[in-house]
Amino acid sequence: MMKSLPYWIQRADLSASDHEAVDVENALRVFMTHDWSEELELLSELERAGREYCPPGIGFVDPAGPILHVCPSASGRALVHYHPKAMRKLFGFIPTFRDEVQTKQGVQQSDLVELIHSFFAGRHDWILRKLAAA
Repeated sequence: MMKSLPYWIQRADLSASDHEAVDVENALRVFMTHDWSEELELLSELERAGREYCPPGIGFVDPAGPILHVCPSASGRALVHYHPKAMRKLFGFIPTFRDEVQTKQGVQQSDLVELIHSFFAGRHDWILRKLAAA
């Protein structure tokens, strides 16, 4: 059975739209066909006007906690934020979760496809290793 995950699209003006769960193939289709150049133009307009903005992007949410947020750039590369929802043991036996973010600039398009595939497959350790690599 293919895993389906909900996603959101973040616009440069800080607005976001939530979307129903999709499988990995539809997630990649949405990512590849979204008009990121229009979103990046809005970012430039807001920046020039001195207004508040953020990088546009797409985010996927695993019900177990992890989040993958991909922000494409005009260069074809992307800024990736990964929230693994890392677990550790308090006093050696009490499970607690800590929020951390692994961020990487300039991720290539081919790596983005692999990251999204891995996220949907639940390969969270692989994602952490990939983003930590130089």
